Amino acid sequence: MIPYRKTVWASSIFLFIAGCGGGNPGSGPGNAASPQAVLLRGHVHGGQSPVASSAVTLYTVNPGAAATVVTTAVTDGAGNFNLNFTCSSDGLSNSSLLYITSTGGNPGGGNNNALSEMTALGACGSLPAFANITEVTTVAAAYALSGFMTVSGTAPNLTVNIQASSSNSTGLSNAFNAAAILADPTTGQAAAALAASQSVAELRLNTLANSVAACVNTTGAASAQCRELFQCAVPSASFSSGFASCSGGTGAVPGDTLSAALSVAHNAGIVSMAGVYDAATKNPVFSPALGAAPNDWTMQLSFTGGGIKNPFGIAIDASGDAWVTNYQSTGSVTELNPVGVAVTGSPFNGGGMDYARSLAFDASGNVWVANFGGQSVTELDSSGAPVSGAPFTSGGFNKPIGIAIDASGDVWVANEFGNSVIELDSSGAAVSGSPFKGGGVHYPQGIAIDASGNVWVTNNGNSVTELNASGAAVTGSPFIVGGLDVPFGIAIDASGDVWIANFSGRSVTGLDSGGAALAGSPFSGGGLDYPWGVAVDASGNVWVANSVGNSITELDSSGAPLSPSTGITGLGYPHSIAIDASGNVWAANSSTSSVTELIGAAAPTRTPLVATISPGQGFAP
Repeated sequence: MIPYRKTVWASSIFLFIAGCGGGNPGSGPGNAASPQAVLLRGHVHGGQSPVASSAVTLYTVNPGAAATVVTTAVTDGAGNFNLNFTCSSDGLSNSSLLYITSTGGNPGGGNNNALSEMTALGACGSLPAFANITEVTTVAAAYALSGFMTVSGTAPNLTVNIQASSSNSTGLSNAFNAAAILADPTTGQAAAALAASQSVAELRLNTLANSVAACVNTTGAASAQCRELFQCAVPSASFSSGFASCSGGTGAVPGDTLSAALSVAHNAGIVSMAGVYDAATKNPVFSPALGAAPNDWTMQLSFTGGGIKNPFGIAIDASGDAWVTNYQSTGSVTELNPVGVAVTGSPFNGGGMDYARSLAFDASGNVWVANFGGQSVTELDSSGAPVSGAPFTSGGFNKPIGIAIDASGDVWVANEFGNSVIELDSSGAAVSGSPFKGGGVHYPQGIAIDASGNVWVTNNGNSVTELNASGAAVTGSPFIVGGLDVPFGIAIDASGDVWIANFSGRSVTGLDSGGAALAGSPFSGGGLDYPWGVAVDASGNVWVANSVGNSITELDSSGAPLSPSTGITGLGYPHSIAIDASGNVWAANSSTSSVTELIGAAAPTRTPLVATISPGQGFAP
C-alpha cells in the first residue's frame, strides 16, 4: 500500500447510456434489459498502443465505507472493453460516483503486470460519452483524488479504493470534478479548458503521463523504465543521470504505475524531480510537455476571474467555494467555485467594505470581513449580500486586520492600531468588556481559536497572547519563546499545537497548548521566505504562504520540510492560504491579482474552519 502522505482514440470507443443520462437502448440483442441499462464501451491505451488482456474494473464510491466493484471485463486484442450495469440497481443511483481501473495486460511487447491505470468517470447519471483509460487520466485521478485513494495488493492483483467520510460527500464530489478539469475521460487527454488557460498544469500533467507511459510500454517492473519511475517516485530519492535511476529515499517503493503516480502526488515537493522527469523522456507520447525538470511536481491552477484585485485573505465555505478579500479602497469579496470559476455576482461589495483584509465563516455560512481601512467589520450572507446592520463599528475598531469565529458564533478581531482584540456577538454588537488589551496584546496581526475556546493572537512585538473565552489573559501570556520574530499568521492543529509564521525570521514557530515552544522551534526549512499566512491540514501538515518568496512551504507535524528548499514556486506575493475538503490548497496572490490552487496537495480538511470544526476532524482515509 502506498501511504498517504495528444492522440485521440474516441473513434474506437463508444458509450451507450439509457435512463442514466443517455438515449433509448433500443430492442436489439443485448439491449432487452431494464430501460436503466448501460452498456459502457471503452478503450485502454498504453501511450499510443492499445492494451490487450487488461483486467478492467468499475468501482462505485460508498459514503463512509470502502468502494465496491460494480462489474469487470477484460480488454480484447484491440484494447476494447464492454461493461453492462444500471444506474438504478447494482447498488447504484444516478448520483453514485464511478471510477474505472485497468491492471496488467499486453501493450504490444508482452504482458506487463506493473501496468495500472484509471479514469475518474463521475456521477452515474451524467457519464461522459466515451471512456478512455490512459496515462493522462491516471495522473489526473491520482492528483485530484489523492486524499481519498489507496492502492493495495500486488500487481496485477490490485485493489484501488477511494473512500471518504460519510460527512464529506461534498469534498469527494468536488475532487471528481477536479479530475475532469485536468483530464477529459472521453479523449483520455488533457482537458480542453486546461490546455486553453492552464499551461503550467497541462505541461506537468503530460510530462507525468509520459513518465508513466515509459513504464506501461514495457514488459513489467523489472524493466529499466519501470525501475527508474518507481525508485524516483519516493520521498528524498537521489537521481543518478549516469545510471538513469534513483537510490535512497524513504517509504515503500511502488510496484505499479498508478501507485507511482499517487506517490508523486502525495510527495510532490520531495520526490526526485530530475528522476521522474528523466523517466518522462523515455517515451514522450503526450505533448506539450516540460523541457526540463520542474521545481516541484505540484499540479497548479491559477485563477483571475470574478474581479480579483490585490487579494489578501482567503477562506473556504462548506460547499468548497473559495472566498477572497480584494484589498482596495472600494473593497470587495470574490467567490470562486471549487474548480475556480467565479460565482455569478462576484465581486461582492457593499456593506461598508473598505480595504477588506481578512475573512472568516460562521457555522451558518455567513462570511465576516475585517475592514482595515473602514474601521469596521462587514457580514455577508452566503449569497454575498450584506446583512442588515452591516458594517458593524462598535467596540473601538482601529485598523482591524485578523478575524476568527468561536463555537458560539462570536467574532474575534485583531485590532492592530488599537493594540486590542474586539469580540462581537453573532448580531455584530460588541461584547461587554471588549476591547480586550491584556496579556501583552501589541499591534496584533493573526488570530485563531482553539478547541477550548481560547483565543490566540500574534503580536508584532515578537510575542503571542492567549486569551480565554471571556477575553482575560491566560497565565503566562504573552509567550515569548520559540524564536518568534515579527509573527503574522497563526493556525492551530488537532492536538492543540499552535503554528506561527515569523515574517522577519523567515521561519515558523510551534507552541504546544500551554505556550511552550515545540522541540526544534523555530523551523526554517522548505523554502520559508518572509512567511505570512498559515493553515493546517487534517494530517497535521503545516502549509505556509511565503510573501516575498512567492512560494508555499509545507512542513510535517514535527516541523520537517515536505517542500523543496526553494518552496513550491510560481505564486505572486501570497498572503493567505487555506485548505478545502478535497485536499486542495488555495493561496491569494497579491502582486498578480490571482488565486493559486494546488490540486490534491493536502489532506482533505473540514470547512468552514470555525472553532467547533477543527482540522483534526478531517477526511483522510
